[in-house]
Amino acid sequence: MMFHRWRLALLSVWVSVAVAQAQSTNPAVVGQWTPVKRWPYSAVHTHVLPTGKVMFFSEFADGDNPYLWDPATDALTPLPKAGFNIFCSGHAFMADGRLFIAGGHIADDSGLPYAAIFDPFKLTWTRLPNMNAGRWYPTVTTLPNGDMLVIGGAKEDRTKNLIPQVWQTSKGSWRTLTGASLELMYYPWMFVMPSGKALMAGYWRPSRYLDTDGVGAWTSGPRTTYTASRNYGSAVMYDAGKVLITGGDNPPTNNVEVLDLNVTKPAWRPIAPMRYVRRQHNSTVLPDGTVLVTGGHGGPGTDNPNYPRLETELWDPVTETWSLLAPLGTYRGYHSTTVLLPDGRLLSAGSRNVKTMQVYSPPYLFKGPRPTISSAPAAISYGETFRVNTPDAANITMASWVRLGSVTHAFDENQRFMKLRFTASGGGLNVVAPPNPNVAPPGHYMLFLLNGRKVPSVAKIIRIGGDGTTPPPTDPPPNTGFTAVAFGAEWKYDDRNVDPGPTWKAATFNDTAWKKGLAQLGYGEADERTVLTKKTPAQPTVYFRKKFTLHGMVEQATLKVLHDDGVAVFLNGTQVFNSLIPNPAHAAYAQGASPDNHLSQTTIPGMRFEMGENTLAVMVKQANGTSSDLSFDLELKVTTDGMQHDALFLESPNGGETLRPGQLQTVQWMTHGAGVDTVDVQFSQDDGASWSTVETGVSNIGFYEWKVPRMETSQGVLRIKDAARPDIEDKTDLPFTITATPRFKAITFGEYWKLDDRNVSPGAQWTSPGFNDSAWRQGPGRLGYGDGDEHTVLTKTNPVQPSVYFRKKLTLDEAIRTAHLQVLHDDGVAVWVNGRLVFSRFMDNGVEHGAFASGVVKDAVLSTFSFDGSVFVEGENIIAVMVKQANAESSDVTFDLELELEAR
Repeated sequence: MMFHRWRLALLSVWVSVAVAQAQSTNPAVVGQWTPVKRWPYSAVHTHVLPTGKVMFFSEFADGDNPYLWDPATDALTPLPKAGFNIFCSGHAFMADGRLFIAGGHIADDSGLPYAAIFDPFKLTWTRLPNMNAGRWYPTVTTLPNGDMLVIGGAKEDRTKNLIPQVWQTSKGSWRTLTGASLELMYYPWMFVMPSGKALMAGYWRPSRYLDTDGVGAWTSGPRTTYTASRNYGSAVMYDAGKVLITGGDNPPTNNVEVLDLNVTKPAWRPIAPMRYVRRQHNSTVLPDGTVLVTGGHGGPGTDNPNYPRLETELWDPVTETWSLLAPLGTYRGYHSTTVLLPDGRLLSAGSRNVKTMQVYSPPYLFKGPRPTISSAPAAISYGETFRVNTPDAANITMASWVRLGSVTHAFDENQRFMKLRFTASGGGLNVVAPPNPNVAPPGHYMLFLLNGRKVPSVAKIIRIGGDGTTPPPTDPPPNTGFTAVAFGAEWKYDDRNVDPGPTWKAATFNDTAWKKGLAQLGYGEADERTVLTKKTPAQPTVYFRKKFTLHGMVEQATLKVLHDDGVAVFLNGTQVFNSLIPNPAHAAYAQGASPDNHLSQTTIPGMRFEMGENTLAVMVKQANGTSSDLSFDLELKVTTDGMQHDALFLESPNGGETLRPGQLQTVQWMTHGAGVDTVDVQFSQDDGASWSTVETGVSNIGFYEWKVPRMETSQGVLRIKDAARPDIEDKTDLPFTITATPRFKAITFGEYWKLDDRNVSPGAQWTSPGFNDSAWRQGPGRLGYGDGDEHTVLTKTNPVQPSVYFRKKLTLDEAIRTAHLQVLHDDGVAVWVNGRLVFSRFMDNGVEHGAFASGVVKDAVLSTFSFDGSVFVEGENIIAVMVKQANAESSDVTFDLELELEAR
């Protein structure tokens, strides 16, 4: 049998600059961006200081290189270093204007336990006592009393830090919220509520309320209507007690919801979606109360510059509608930041390994003269009526109050907005300060005055609330040592009283059938987090295993092990510690008893460790068959060479996929670190037993188009590596299959489609291959509105549009015998291939734009159909789909499609 070449057409990089240009180029309508300018580092963490200047610091090995940017002069100045890698930290401003920073970067998913304060007035750092453990990707929130809440993140050993802590500003010490233990997502979206409690708005579906009094306590909050996780979406408090969440998920969505915390029973409410699906974008509140959404990507994966979202969108909270503004000049995705400046402009900068910036002037800066503030107090009290002098008092229609921004990873941990009451009087305004710290936590805010055209003044930065205290400085610990495995970590264990065989210590041993639990592990003393099974007589030996990863060469290590009775510790198969175990056989008991919870300590030479993954294996033995208790816990602290090491992470394909010979497959990876310039791509057809080179010297942009070889295997594996440094590599987690069977999936559910939901007839030629759909936007399935399960939320018009349209290109290199279609729809649907109708349901009223469907679907249905494959051609094909509503009152619409083809 002869197998012909074929490939799916890759979704082209489609950026709707043409749409923005078509609507207007008038800056009074769409605003204006400055040219893209290069900076020395990528602005991954960006903060608007009380001085009006901007502090930013970067990523990976460049993390502790903070810089100061002056928006007035465009001057850049290096700042003093913090003394540890502050990349991947959390941060917010304290009541006195200093920047509080918690956590930092050891390696991916491994955080530092350090905390520090940066003084923007003196440009100095103060180290604080360490936190309870490391935090990587935590969130910091300024509480109403001026204390700083630190929540979430990953510890040194890559387990999640479950316990929130509060830095007590007046006492200079930590308070641990032991009653609020909860595993959270990275960088949770935290806001202080009007009640004084904290809201976790996402990005998981269930919101939660945190009471920070005493030992702390969580209570359940409302669930979002969007049915999936909004990971790497964005959130902003756009008014007092009101939260907006946008986008996120993988593939991304354009779904949007709001929450009003001022009502008796707060509930998430879906509103009009963004025009474009987004992930890794930023949401920034403006002086007029609108919210600007910038950057992100519209494709699958963590970071995808192949699908840049250059389009800028603006949300109006009054009408709850979206409008398009001038597009960005470059991609801003993962590791990008956007902040509001005191002059009303916005700084947009960064992205992974992108060392550039742009400044945006919103339309309000092109609508006439700006109001001015002649004078205003530097500090005020809650509820105070304070004087703001302005020659434009008679024309002022709004006084707004915007907290300084402190943003990273698509979330501003500090910014919030509210309107202030005021009256005009004698050449100035009498402005009423926020009533309490629950609606405006203490700190510095930008006061804007706006006229009737909503043109804002340059802000006056004012402090409200306490001034905080300065704790004494501490000597910073070296940044080269960290806890690779912490006390209390999770372990795999086997307590069945069965000999696991001689290979149980090896890294390759299969422990998938073992149970797992948090230390301390054991029985008999009531202090265990994980209680093991006790046999009668007591089993001689219990086994434990744990893997951990190192990204640097180890110089030395300290091992502490809590045990009762005997213990033997093996690192990568080699024994590194033994107490009371002369005979390691399973049935042998320990040589004597140890005190309860005995703590032993030893050092381990660095040569015992591997760069990358390491395996700890531990046996704990009872002294005899009548022993009543058993205990185990372990801590491993290592000192590395102090270097920040790069890493590669292969994302796709990652195992389990079925590929077809000749297919053009996108290989996608992530880089951590800045030192990998090019990568080699390698392929194995025997699960890594042997490797062949696909291409060397591939530019490290995170993507490579690989033509699947013409062969068959069920053991396919890909690998990417830096040829200059063999330790920097990653491969497919599980094998994938390459098969040339005639039947294959040409389109799967969840793929991207061009779409038109404007309630306008596209004309008679819209199903033909020659139709120009470049002005249509795009998004992944499922597509629709009203059900909360859409990845791409379509616009719902009023009255409801009868028809929405979808198109997709499909390139084939072989003749097709038969096609098998599955289409998810609500209500009616019609499918064309190259302009020929191949399937329809509930379309008896015709396919004209204004005709409604002839039937009603209560919930989305899956229709299946097979048809003659001769409608397809070798080369480019067009799949066109029309979905119709049953009537103008219909509340939902749904579409997704899967197409399986059989070659001749």
